[in-house]
Amino acid sequence: MTTNIKRRTLVVSVATTIGLCMTSAPFAQSAADKYPEKPIRIIVPFAAGGPVDTFARVISQKMQEHWGQPVLVELRPGASTLIGTTALARSPADGYTLIISVSNHTTNPAMRSTMPYDTLKDFQPISLMARTPIVAYANPGFEANNLTELVALAKRKPNVISFGSAGTGSMTHLTAELMKQKTGIDIQHVVYKGGTPALLDTMAGHIPMTFATVGQAWEQYKNRKVKPLGISSEKRYPSMPDIPTFKEQGIDVVTTEWLGLLAPAGTPPDIVEKLNTEIRRIVGLPGLGDRLSAMELVSSTPEELDVFIRSEMDRWAPLIRQLGIKVD
Repeated sequence: MTTNIKRRTLVVSVATTIGLCMTSAPFAQSAADKYPEKPIRIIVPFAAGGPVDTFARVISQKMQEHWGQPVLVELRPGASTLIGTTALARSPADGYTLIISVSNHTTNPAMRSTMPYDTLKDFQPISLMARTPIVAYANPGFEANNLTELVALAKRKPNVISFGSAGTGSMTHLTAELMKQKTGIDIQHVVYKGGTPALLDTMAGHIPMTFATVGQAWEQYKNRKVKPLGISSEKRYPSMPDIPTFKEQGIDVVTTEWLGLLAPAGTPPDIVEKLNTEIRRIVGLPGLGDRLSAMELVSSTPEELDVFIRSEMDRWAPLIRQLGIKVD
């Protein structure tokens, strides 16, 4: 009798286990198949009206059209993207909260003694989406017309020339510091809370020059309210073919601001894959580049974005430490 009970118990247990497995598999599959079944939120860690905000709204519109679900852009500016990124780290890992990150994501850890999140462990890379080089822009009346002339002028007048950027530790600031290191010149950084006020002061003549992304000064460049001295791309940039690169002018500096999509760590792999496929579809759409001509649209695998983030952290941390940049 005891043996029969044990056998029946075993049969029931095996049957139950098989049944549960067969039942759970469709649920796991349908979770990804149904995604998205509610609104998606994309955090932009900057104020309204900037190039990242503009980019996010174009991308969100295309996602919404394709998936038939609202894709909302939420502005969470402040603390060099820390506020928005912290909000993502504390969000559910279900694919419904995302962020567009930029280079600050990789430079913040080197500039702060403490961080509210782990840059490498708390996020799931989805895809690289765009990148843009840095341009040295000057007031039209500035004496130098290119970087070669700027270097010569700065060596004649050390500690006299000043420049603006999008903020301490931003890619625009670090590009200028790298140029200073490579050329041995000494020009002074004027700290601004964002690229727009630095650009406005450059146009007004309050400072002679600023470093900005292509998109930050696109209209001003086209309307000749600023003059470009050089661009940090490897080769001449397609939308600005008249601007010589830093390298053409004998300065070994190649830098890029980048935009990447991240989700919270633990986001299901099948949802990550679905988001990655969608980003690849969007950046490949005909004519999309015409609306975002100040940026180079790109894509990557999640693994490639992860490797890129790590390499950027390794690249910039030594310079940040050498300069003694601290923001806390």
